[in-house]
Amino acid sequence: MQGQLEVILDENGYSFEEQNLDLCARFYVGSKSLKYDLASALSYLKLLLRMSMKLKHNCLLLLLLLLLLFPAFALAECPTYDRKAWKHWVDEDRDCQNARHEVLIAESSSTVVFKTEKGCRVISGAWNDPYSGKTITDASKLDIDHMVPLKEAHESGGYAWDAYRKRDYANDLSDPNTLIAVDRGLNRQKGAGDPAEWLPPNQSYQAEYAKAWVAVKLKWGLTADAKEIAALRGILGSNVEMPLMAEECTGAINPFSAKLPVAEVDCSAKRYCKDMSICDEARAYLIQCGYKNLDRDGDGVPCEALCD
Repeated sequence: MQGQLEVILDENGYSFEEQNLDLCARFYVGSKSLKYDLASALSYLKLLLRMSMKLKHNCLLLLLLLLLLFPAFALAECPTYDRKAWKHWVDEDRDCQNARHEVLIAESSSTVVFKTEKGCRVISGAWNDPYSGKTITDASKLDIDHMVPLKEAHESGGYAWDAYRKRDYANDLSDPNTLIAVDRGLNRQKGAGDPAEWLPPNQSYQAEYAKAWVAVKLKWGLTADAKEIAALRGILGSNVEMPLMAEECTGAINPFSAKLPVAEVDCSAKRYCKDMSICDEARAYLIQCGYKNLDRDGDGVPCEALCD
């Protein structure tokens, strides 16, 4: 098969260009990772009909097979997002520096200072925060942000990954786009938002942010919903390759996995790390209640047995 395929989704104004065989393969993989509701099933049916007029018979057979399997896909369960399933931060090379501190070391523009002579935990350096455009020297004021948040990755197809792939994604040091040191407050403002919901206030970084977002989704085979793609196209233009478009997998969300502040925090109910069940819960109590006993070493990471 030669030549490019272009499918126009008129109602949303999107174009999708791929080599024919690659498109079939990506469509097949993407469709298997989705939980379809009626609207998304109809959207994909329209896409199939448009493609059927463009593609050769071999690819068409595959697409028709997918059409027959829509009822089965429609019944697929979308599991609840559980942050604990995405294990981080890990010390992959066992040098006592986990992924958080590896990123802090790699991204500091000056020599970092460690908490102890052992050289495991970074406490200061100089980081050019791309979200605010400011330089931060106190490591406790930084979060290591997953460019595509874990919850967003879950809803974009990552829920189907096994534990090993989730762990690999959550601690990916192979690509500087995946994990970045950023202002703690802005990272928590971002929460699990995609570019249609949140962009860095530093406008000079927004295009680079959008490129990095797309690069991470393409690398990991994650999908993007219609509003997300529209926002990305508005920043990057119409000629940039985009992730496969699909509705997000949705499910019940643990309130402590949502972006802070969290209404469910009751400062009179819990005070100690032993009372916390997950890292985000400890973060919520640290930020909203100011319980310094949750972060005894003052590095911004509460209850390190949960958060490391």
